[in-house]
Amino acid sequence: MKAHIEKGKSTKKTEGKTIRFSGPGPYHGHPIRLTIGLIVKNEEKTLDRCLKSLQPLRDAVESELIITDTGSTDRTVEIAQKYTDHILHFQWCDDFAAARNTGIDAARGEWFLFLDGDEWFENTDDLIQFFQSGECDRYGTAAYTIRSYADPKGKQYSETPSLRVSRMYPGIRFRNAVHENLGWITPTKFLSDRVNHDGYVFENEAEKQKKYERNRALLERELKNDPYDLKAYYQLSKQYLHSDAGLAEKYSSLGLKAEREHPDRGWMLALMHNRFQALYLEKKYERLLYETDELMRQDSKPEVISMDYRSLAQSAALLLNEYERSASHGRAYLQLYDQYQAGQLDKELMLITEPMQHRPENKEQSLRLLAEAEMELGDTDRAMKELEEMDLSAPGSAAPALALACRVCAKAEDWSELPAFYQRACSAAGENSQAEVQREMEAALLEKEEQRIGAARALAGLPWEDDPCVRLCRLRKAEADADRDMAKGELDWFCRWQGDWVPLFSDAVFYTMKEKRNLVPLVLTIDADGLSRYAANMQRQHSDFAEVVRDYFNAFSFDSPHGLAWSVCLMEKVLLQEQNPFETEDEEIRFFEEYAGQLAKYVRALYRPELLSKEKVSVLPRAHRFGYYMGLALTARKRSEDTEYISNLRLALKCCPVMERQISLLLTRFERESREKRAKAEEFSELAKQVKTNIRTLIAQNRMEEAGQFTTQLAALMPDDPDVIQFRTLTHTEPDMNELAAHLPQ
Repeated sequence: MKAHIEKGKSTKKTEGKTIRFSGPGPYHGHPIRLTIGLIVKNEEKTLDRCLKSLQPLRDAVESELIITDTGSTDRTVEIAQKYTDHILHFQWCDDFAAARNTGIDAARGEWFLFLDGDEWFENTDDLIQFFQSGECDRYGTAAYTIRSYADPKGKQYSETPSLRVSRMYPGIRFRNAVHENLGWITPTKFLSDRVNHDGYVFENEAEKQKKYERNRALLERELKNDPYDLKAYYQLSKQYLHSDAGLAEKYSSLGLKAEREHPDRGWMLALMHNRFQALYLEKKYERLLYETDELMRQDSKPEVISMDYRSLAQSAALLLNEYERSASHGRAYLQLYDQYQAGQLDKELMLITEPMQHRPENKEQSLRLLAEAEMELGDTDRAMKELEEMDLSAPGSAAPALALACRVCAKAEDWSELPAFYQRACSAAGENSQAEVQREMEAALLEKEEQRIGAARALAGLPWEDDPCVRLCRLRKAEADADRDMAKGELDWFCRWQGDWVPLFSDAVFYTMKEKRNLVPLVLTIDADGLSRYAANMQRQHSDFAEVVRDYFNAFSFDSPHGLAWSVCLMEKVLLQEQNPFETEDEEIRFFEEYAGQLAKYVRALYRPELLSKEKVSVLPRAHRFGYYMGLALTARKRSEDTEYISNLRLALKCCPVMERQISLLLTRFERESREKRAKAEEFSELAKQVKTNIRTLIAQNRMEEAGQFTTQLAALMPDDPDVIQFRTLTHTEPDMNELAAHLPQ
């Protein structure tokens, strides 16, 4: 790619020629080889790190350090003074280029290198060699790699070469109020040195928005001053990719419209890069594919950035289930990647945009997506071949590749290649990431039992005796084959295992329950947050989940907090599963009351007694308040305190609306039983009335012996009834002394 020189800018352009300047200084007219320029403001946290990283370069190359402070109010200037006396003060005017030009104006070096206070060199070896060897005489500019971090832990970052070193020439100036640059003089040397940058790692969202808003305002001002500033369109659309894909699409489109009036292939490709990313984020996959095809048809010259176009198109087509189209873009990407690795693609376009798909892990992702498309097209042999070509040691490659290998084997109904691939994936991932690899494989096998058994039969033969995933496969195979001795041996191994228990081993827990073994040793290894994930896995994987849980808790009960938490978690999954596992409502009610009793016991085990009162229970989590009120309701029912029973059920329902069905069953049962009690009471009252009438008739007829017999029978049922007491007196039928004692106050 030719150098991008904007019209009207005083930039010296050469191509493959040696640039020489005349003058009295030893460095082509300059007194020193290099000037290093920084602009800073309130950077006391990072400046010392930055300036220390420059020391090897300053010691090896005759240079000067010029620091321009734009209004610091912290210790920034004090720290700067430890490294240089050349500190300039600049009145900030919302223009980064103007601030940097103060360093240009004061520079004495043949070359000028600029960086920020929140950047620091990983090493400067290549820079030192570049200047000490005189290789710099053959170049006009130089670029090194900047790694920009997006998170405090440094796991998310982007890397791109950045043009930060330029030969000085008459009229050299920084341009652009933000994302300022010097342009470049060809040829450009691409150095291997790397600078780290954490200026876009924010402590909070407000800090992030403040910086983005500052940049947005400056970029919009640039466009107002120059509606054809393609770089400003590019930077503004790029910024919106992080927050509003619609606006990113808008500004990249406006930039492309301006570019058509002032053609510039470099910026056209850069703006298309932003536009394609925006279309992908907006899920406008058809539009993305159409425009990619059009661009490739109109401008077929391969560039570094073409890898991104092809990668986005490959993913978009796969999401649209256009597998042949996805495979075509994937193969084109892989061809471009090989050309890039062989040094056959011009890197200069990387100086104005940021390609994302040029790292080794991107190639592995493309191979995996290609394998997925080929699998969907029915070519499982070719899909497995693509997976075999993957370098599983590339970051983030092993786990998804193994998951896809499981799907390919399942589609082919041939698991013979899985053991070798599993071994390779685990070895490539290393000990720290092996659990992640196993989790991905389990996720791929989660839904279909026949696939889990197929994989288990293939992996059970591996000689890895300490691999829990292999042991789990042996357990699954034993259960499928009803091999009780083998199952017992594998369960014994898991009960002894001291490794890191994660939900992918839920089958070991499930089969322990199915065999009605004591779960406590296993449950003690699982934290509270993991219980629900174990239960969810077991529920999805086993159609007899509810039956096994119910049978298990008929045989076992727990008193420890761990055991209670486990039983509550499993029983809750049974109660809330979509398909009702109970044959009758009475069966469901009994199970729910058992669950509620366990939950109430668990809540009492967690909290001090003084917290468990209606006045203080509001501070507890909803689930625990539910258990508290259900405990009160069950106690009230045992005591026949009907009002308290109903009141606490309703309070429990407010805390846990998802249990509406079960609580409704309790209320319905209570109403039914209440109606039955009232009916029996009314029937008894009517019968008693008839008996009393008979007694009165017998007394009136002076048939006292018969009246006494009826009175004695009625007294057994209604000893305190006033009429019965009167009848006893009239018939001289006194109660039995034991019966009388039973009614005396205690």
